[in-house]
Amino acid sequence: MTERLPRRPLGPGGPMVSALGLAGSYGIDADSVERAYHEYGLNYFFATPRMGGLVEGIRRLVKAGHRDDLVIATGANLPTGFGVRSAFDKACKTFGVDRIDVFQLYWVQYHWYVTGKTWPAMRELKDGGRVGKLGMSIHDRKMARALVDEIGVELLMIRYNAAHRGAEKEIFATLPEARPAIVAYTATRWGKLLTPAKGLGPMTPGECYRFAITNPTVDVVLCGPKRWDELAIDVEGVLAGPLTEPRLTDVKAFGDAVRQTATGTFGWTGI
Repeated sequence: MTERLPRRPLGPGGPMVSALGLAGSYGIDADSVERAYHEYGLNYFFATPRMGGLVEGIRRLVKAGHRDDLVIATGANLPTGFGVRSAFDKACKTFGVDRIDVFQLYWVQYHWYVTGKTWPAMRELKDGGRVGKLGMSIHDRKMARALVDEIGVELLMIRYNAAHRGAEKEIFATLPEARPAIVAYTATRWGKLLTPAKGLGPMTPGECYRFAITNPTVDVVLCGPKRWDELAIDVEGVLAGPLTEPRLTDVKAFGDAVRQTATGTFGWTGI
C-alpha cells in the first residue's frame, strides 16, 4: 500500500492538510492531480484559473464528492475591492465550488495594497462564510509580520528554502501563539539548490521539501512538478521526514553558498 502524506493543521485550528501542497505552474495534468489525492492523500491545492491541468483535476475531485476533504487555495491579483470580488467569483466558477478554503491577495508589495476597499472586501467574504482563511503571498518579510498584527492575516505564503532563511528570524520567531498558517514556496530556489555552488551541494529535490517542513512553523510546502514521476520524488522526500544533523547543517552551508552566487532571479517558476 502506498504511504500517504502526513497531515497537520493549517495553522492553529485547522483544517487538516497534507504537508506537501501542489501548484500547477509547471503544467501538471489532471490525472496526476487525482492520483496525488487518492494515492498520497495530497489535499492542499494552490491554483489559478490559468493552471489548466490542476484546475481540471480539482474539478474532477469535487464532482466525485471529495470537496470537504480538499483545501483549495487561490486569490486575487488586483488590490482593489472590485478586483477581490471579481477574482473570487471567477474562482468559484472555475473550480465548481461556492466556497474557497484559502483566498489570498497576491504579491503584496506595498502597504497600500491592503488599504481602501481591498481588505474590507476580503473580510466581507470571510464574514459571509464564503472563505475559510484570508491570506497573502508576500516577499517583504518585515511587512508580512507587521500585517499579521495590523489586519489579522490568517495565512502567509512566503519564500522559504535553504538559501532564503530570513523568515526564521523576521517572521517565525515572533509570531503569537494564535499564529497565521505558513505556506512555503520556491523550495528549490528556482532550481538553484539542485546544482553545486562554490564546491558545495547540491541538494536533492526531496531534501529541498524536507528542509521546509523541518521548521515546525511551516504547515505546507508547495511543489510544482511537470509530471507524475517528479511529483512522486517530491512526495518521497516529504515522507522521509524532517532533515536531521549533520545533513541539516550541511544544507544550510550550501544554501548560504547559493545565496552568495545569486544574480537576481525573479518570477514564479520553480516552486
